[in-house]
Amino acid sequence: MLISLTSSSGSPGVSTTALGLALAWPRDVILLEADTLGVSSTLAGFFAGSISPQSTVIDLTPGQDFEEKLLEQSIPLTDDTEPLRRLVPGISNPLQGRALSSRWDALAMALYDLERAGIDVLVDIGRFHAPFMAAPILKISDVTALVLQPTVTATVAAKSTITHRRLAESGDIEAPALHLITIDAPDTYSESEASRALGQPSLGSLPWAPKHAAAFAHGRPRPRGFDSSSYIRSLRSLADSISTAARKRRAAIQNLRGDA
Repeated sequence: MLISLTSSSGSPGVSTTALGLALAWPRDVILLEADTLGVSSTLAGFFAGSISPQSTVIDLTPGQDFEEKLLEQSIPLTDDTEPLRRLVPGISNPLQGRALSSRWDALAMALYDLERAGIDVLVDIGRFHAPFMAAPILKISDVTALVLQPTVTATVAAKSTITHRRLAESGDIEAPALHLITIDAPDTYSESEASRALGQPSLGSLPWAPKHAAAFAHGRPRPRGFDSSSYIRSLRSLADSISTAARKRRAAIQNLRGDA
């Protein structure tokens, strides 16, 4: 399954949520950083700058040995091997974004086909309106999750994105591509209010837990009871919800095409 996470405005928690989902994901998973602004938030934050990658997303070359090269060039997120949890870091220089823009189409198809190998891919797209954004990956994703802290301003920005870019697919497919993930920050709309206001289904919400999120975002020590906290439980629930939505959509597309 190919899952994309994006946002309409700056710093709503996309990268932290993507990393948290990768660490809670029930199957083998690759976290791919496709943000074209030129900073790997996972390397800088979660790994606290302790790792210098030998390759990044710009070095991925689709081909017959794509799966093998992907595993060789990616970085383990944990010491566990079952399930597999690995990272493909994003570009380190925003000037590389232009070079990536001509590669997104082929890379999108290669990532989509990793389902055959039993590997899911979570893609951190970053901000939706960023230059040289990975639009082909968004277009082909089983699920695109718009992450937001639903303040009035963020909700208006999200509505504009949904209206003008039309991320949701045609009505021929009953399982929509675009969903919401809300973060229950103070003084924001609730998950159901945001879903109604934007006219899009919600995959779930994450509680406001800055200390817990900082363990992923900044590599800070995990608070007491971290693994059993509501934040981690919500990430696991969200991972299950996304997996279910992605399977439903892929099955709907296959039925529409007559593939299955």
